[in-house]
Amino acid sequence: MKKKLLAIISLICAFVCTVSLAACGNKPSGPVTTGTLNKDESGNVIFSNVSIKLSTIVSGDDEAPFRQIVQQFNNEYRGRINVEITNIAQDNFDDTVQQQIAQNNNPPDLIMSHQKSHMAFANNNLIQPFDSIMEESGIKIDMKDYATELAQYSSLGRENELYSIPCDAQSSVVLYNKQLLSKYNLELPTNNAELISVCTTVANGEKITPIAWSTSHDAFRNYVFTTAVLQNGGKLYKDDFYADWQSDAANLTAVKNGIASIRGLINHSPKLAQYNQSLADSLNAFLTNKALFYVTTPWTLKNVLSAYQKQNSIESLAVTKSDYIGGTSIANWFALDGNSTNGNKIYGDSHFFAMSMTVQDINKKAAICEFVKWITQNVDIGTEWAEAGHISMSKIVDASNDYLQNDLVKNYLKKFYPDINSFVCMGNTPYAKQLQMRFGQIIVDALGNASDANDASIIKTAQDNFNADVDFEKM
Repeated sequence: MKKKLLAIISLICAFVCTVSLAACGNKPSGPVTTGTLNKDESGNVIFSNVSIKLSTIVSGDDEAPFRQIVQQFNNEYRGRINVEITNIAQDNFDDTVQQQIAQNNNPPDLIMSHQKSHMAFANNNLIQPFDSIMEESGIKIDMKDYATELAQYSSLGRENELYSIPCDAQSSVVLYNKQLLSKYNLELPTNNAELISVCTTVANGEKITPIAWSTSHDAFRNYVFTTAVLQNGGKLYKDDFYADWQSDAANLTAVKNGIASIRGLINHSPKLAQYNQSLADSLNAFLTNKALFYVTTPWTLKNVLSAYQKQNSIESLAVTKSDYIGGTSIANWFALDGNSTNGNKIYGDSHFFAMSMTVQDINKKAAICEFVKWITQNVDIGTEWAEAGHISMSKIVDASNDYLQNDLVKNYLKKFYPDINSFVCMGNTPYAKQLQMRFGQIIVDALGNASDANDASIIKTAQDNFNADVDFEKM
C-alpha cells in the first residue's frame, strides 16, 4: 500500500510540475537578449549561419508539404538562416514542448501549434513577445495584415504585446457529389431546414444515407459539435474561464440545440446521417457514390479527390475543376433558427507561431521574425500551404489574385470558409485542453441516447467536471 501511495504522490507531483512549469526548470525568468545585429547600408539585418529549431504540431498528411515549404526557405536563405524541424503529434505536443522549455532541455526556438494552447505557454512564462526584436531588427509583423477574428488573440490578453502570430485555419469541411445534387435538381442548402430537405430527397431517391461522417473521429467532437453549439448561440466559457453550459439558461438551450441539430439528422426517417460510422466507412460511402455529402478535414482533400478518380475509373479528371466533386461549408448547417446571426460561425483550430523564452541571441530572434514573416505573408507559400488544406490568415496573401485563382483555393478552401471572419477558434483561455476534452464528451454521451431525456444531466456533468479541472489548476 505504501509503495502504491508513493507512486500516486509521484504522479501528482509530476502533473503539478507540468502545469506549473515556471517553477520547475532553469530557463530565464524573463526575456534575455544577447549579442548585436549586423546590418547593411539600407538597415537590413545581415544573417550568417543562424540555426532555428522549430517544433511543430503538423504531423499528419500535411507534414510532407510543410517540410517542403521549410526546405524552400532553407534553400532561399542558404548560408544565412536554416530551420530544423521536429514534428510532434498533437496529443503529446504541449506537454513535451512545455517541459523542454521549462527545463531548458533541448528546447525549440520557435513553436508552431494551435492557438488554443498559447495562453498556457505564456502564463507559464515559456514564450516571449516579438515586439522588442521587431523594433531592433526592423522586421515588422503587423497584426493589421492578418484576419481580424484570429489576430485579436495575438496578445494573449497582454495589452500592446505580440506573443503569437497567426498562420492559417482549419476545421471540418464538406465535399459533395455534384452529379447526385444535379440528378434531383437541387441547390446546396443554406440553412438547417434546407439541409434536411435536400438530404431527405436524396435519401428517398437513392436509398442511401446522404451525410457521411465519422462520429468517432476527433474532428467530429472538436469541430462539428462545437460548431453546432456556436451556431445556436452558445459560448464556450465565461470571462473568468469557467463554463456555464448548464447553469446559464440561454447557454443550456444553445448546447441542447446543438445536440438536437445533430441527433435530428441521425434519427430522421429516412436516416440522413450515420452514428458510429468509422472513418474508413464514411470515406468509402462517398467514394462509391452512396453519400451526397462527406464531412472531412481539409488536409485530406487531395487524397480524397485522387481516391475518387481512381475508384470511379475517371481517366482524365482534372479534380480541382471537376464535374464530380464540389466543396461547400458547414456554415448554417446546425442553427435551428434559420435567421440566427450565429449561423455562419465555424469553429476550428489555427496554427500560430510563438518564440521560446529560452531564445537569447539577438540574431536568432531576428531570424525567427524573418522566417515567420516569410512563411505567413509570402503569396506563393500561402498558396502552397493552402493546397495542403490550410487557408491563409494573411490579408496580403488573400488579396493576391494568384492565391485566389488557385484551383484548390477557389473551388474548395474558399467554399469551405465563405467568411473567414466568422471562423472561431478557442481564444485566450489557459484551460483549452481540459475544455476540449470535457465539452467533446457531451456529444459522445448524448448520442449514446436516442432521446434528449438525459441531455441536461450530461451537460451538467461535463460542466461540473470542467469547472473542477479549472479549480484544480488554480490551486
